[in-house]
Amino acid sequence: MRVLWPVHNLEKEYNQYPGVMVISALLREHGFESRVVPASAEALNRTVADGGPTILAWSATTAYIRHYLEVNRAVKRDHPETWSVFGGPHPTFFPEIIEKEGVDAVCVGEGEHPMLEMVQARSAGEPVQGLRNWWVRGADGTVHKNPVRPLIEDLDRLPRPDHEIFRRAMPTELAQAIVITSRGCPYRCTYCYNHLYRQIYRGKGKFIRRRSVDHVMEELREIKDGGYTFIRFMDDLFILHAEWTREFAAKYREQIGLPFSCLVRANYVTEETARLLADAGCHRMTMGLEAGNDRLRNEILKRNMSRQQIIDAARLITGAGIRLVTANILAIPGGSFETDWETLQLNLQCRPHFASVAVLQPYPRTDIYNFAAERGLVGDEDLAAMEGSFGFGLEAPLRYDDPREKRLQENLHKLFPLTVLLPWLAPLTRRLVKLPSNRLFNLVYKLSVSFGIHFRAMPASTGLAILYRRSRLGRRFGRRRTREAAPAEAR
Repeated sequence: MRVLWPVHNLEKEYNQYPGVMVISALLREHGFESRVVPASAEALNRTVADGGPTILAWSATTAYIRHYLEVNRAVKRDHPETWSVFGGPHPTFFPEIIEKEGVDAVCVGEGEHPMLEMVQARSAGEPVQGLRNWWVRGADGTVHKNPVRPLIEDLDRLPRPDHEIFRRAMPTELAQAIVITSRGCPYRCTYCYNHLYRQIYRGKGKFIRRRSVDHVMEELREIKDGGYTFIRFMDDLFILHAEWTREFAAKYREQIGLPFSCLVRANYVTEETARLLADAGCHRMTMGLEAGNDRLRNEILKRNMSRQQIIDAARLITGAGIRLVTANILAIPGGSFETDWETLQLNLQCRPHFASVAVLQPYPRTDIYNFAAERGLVGDEDLAAMEGSFGFGLEAPLRYDDPREKRLQENLHKLFPLTVLLPWLAPLTRRLVKLPSNRLFNLVYKLSVSFGIHFRAMPASTGLAILYRRSRLGRRFGRRRTREAAPAEAR
């Protein structure tokens, strides 16, 4: 039995999914084949036709779900014997996708042991209808809805993530590695599904858990030996536990030493934390600023932090020599172009090295969606646009009485990163947003984001390497080197 993990735009976006890596490591420990493959019907049909019993395992966010369901249907029509399972964020909160054509089972919540049990049962020809965490469609069409098992209490008992599953799938060597050291977040921001996840696992164990520093170091040593030059820690709040952070900083500096990035909240940033992580090699901290307007930030988004806390945290981060990236949201329900302009102004005051900005995507069943729906600003039919956005969030899905307001906010979104990079442009930006939306604004956005990500938010050498490897030239020659160097089992 083999498991194939389809990933969208694999050869261009170089996505890496830590959850898939851990499940893959567990499967391989138990003797099963686990591979990442491009999420296209053509590639999957070729791969499925070349092998034996196969499980297609789709790890899906809302932004990718529509595309993944379409591709899965196409593959299942040609290979109906293939078993298709869906897991990850979207299926966890919308398990009713089990009703979609071609979906055999949906995993709710943590997928390591549920996926192993599913693969073992399918391999042995045993029934799967009663496996915990799974919604399974029976042969007669009946959907079996099973409860979730308790949360994994000790994350150190899980195997180290299988980074090789993505290295083997890419056409060229990877420059940066994605790592997660913890699970769970103590906050309940309204645009996040965190509160729903808590409901699913109420009474099922400790919600916030963390791997030991030594367990993380074992993974990081493998990453360093694998030739990566940059590490991105993607924990919701990397500096949540001060003592863990102190131990991590000391051991990372001694054993790893590669530049890295992490996600922080303003109210957790201290002078000690910034200094320790800077000494350890922290190149970038990404901090959620989200909204410059106090009412939107704290009453609507429930961020629960003051403007002064944000400014002070920005000063501590940049003062320690760490590059600051802010995360911002525009077109918030209850806001306007003027409140979005406040967000730009707060960024100019914080002086980040790069400002990441998105137009709000009010995903259904989040609190922000409920807030917008109650005011007639969004409806269930607007979900289709978000399900096909591929995570870009370039257009405001909210309904506007005044189309001019929508245009102002979307134009500001396109010019926002460049204006933060070049603050003297602010007066000009204020005038340019009044123009009709156009391709030039889109080009400005793409170029300023690419520059910000590859040259401001990470070391220039790593950024250049990533840009080269994503180029046609890099993919062409990189593919040749990878195939020549690959062991026979991986070909």
